[in-house]
Amino acid sequence: MRHNYTIGFDAKSANAEQGGVGSYGRFIINALATACSDDAYLRMYLPKRLPNAEYDSLDAMSNVESMEPDGSLWRKLSFWWQWVRISKDAHRGDVELFHSLTGRLPFGLSRYDIRSVVSIHDLNYAHFPKHTTIFERTLRSIEMASACRRADLVIAASEATKRDIAHILGINHEKIEVVYEGCNPIYHDEITEQQVEEVRLKYELPKRYLLTVGDMEERKNFGLIVDAMAELSDDVELVVVGRATSYTKRMKRRIKTLGLEERVHFLRNVPLEDRPSIYKGAEIFVQPSIYEGFSVEILEALSVGVPVIATRGSSHEEAGGDGSIYVSSKDCGELAEAIERLRGEPLLALQMVERGYQHVKLFRSEVAAYNLLKSYRRIGITLAE
Repeated sequence: MRHNYTIGFDAKSANAEQGGVGSYGRFIINALATACSDDAYLRMYLPKRLPNAEYDSLDAMSNVESMEPDGSLWRKLSFWWQWVRISKDAHRGDVELFHSLTGRLPFGLSRYDIRSVVSIHDLNYAHFPKHTTIFERTLRSIEMASACRRADLVIAASEATKRDIAHILGINHEKIEVVYEGCNPIYHDEITEQQVEEVRLKYELPKRYLLTVGDMEERKNFGLIVDAMAELSDDVELVVVGRATSYTKRMKRRIKTLGLEERVHFLRNVPLEDRPSIYKGAEIFVQPSIYEGFSVEILEALSVGVPVIATRGSSHEEAGGDGSIYVSSKDCGELAEAIERLRGEPLLALQMVERGYQHVKLFRSEVAAYNLLKSYRRIGITLAE
């Protein structure tokens, strides 16, 4: 089968990271590969293949192929391969457009007349400097700014990230396009009451619960929910799905101090196939994060029919639409009030669910593919006409 274009991707994060940048990368690759099955061949460049079932499903597509360093020397020097060798390998592989999904762009692409695009998911390092060393912040800033300046086009994960790229990295906003992420197709499948009950029993979940999903980092602002729980009635329980960190220990101490041990339930290492049912079983999904490049967890909740309460600012309003409720990231009382209101007004909850179903249609993979292809056309790459 003849493909009109060969597109290379820096797919390290798509393979190595489960959420955030990794999730965004897998979604973009899948959307493009599906939309352009007859028009493009996708080569995914990564320094080392790691176990990842979602990534494996991409690699199984007929027009997608993973490419690792060629030869033992470059495999040992994989860090340098990502910076200086990928361009030559891409040229040998007839790549005409190289799209980095990591916020970094290899040197030398222009030498081989390869057009380039870089995606930026978020600028966490700039918003939370105390979470990284000075060296890490400086390196990340230089990498991103260099990639954005050298690329023919910059793609942001949200309007909030676009503003950050312009203001923090000093990139002209006209060079930046926004292409939204969507969630895994599994969240669009029908979920039966039996599935919800089976998963509830499997993880020993309460009959009614609030839900929050995400690694327990400080910027996730989990403490806002903990303090709000102390103001809610004893029948309100919370389920937390995410990787534990040192911040989790601090929060557990806070939970113990407030006497909430029996009402807060932590789940780790939950497989993808169980997550939709955990979402579906929740009364309300709460996204308390202070900053997100884009919160796909909000889309996951809306897709299965769960009303969302999120904090204002960042990109939450973009993900949640006008059918969700937004509160201050610093006011636990406002959050507690919103939860009580939503639990006490079933009609409001139903209205929010219906508006959520309509909103998530804007984030279908075919919409993302259309916007991505429109962006590529700006730099002379025309597919799927």
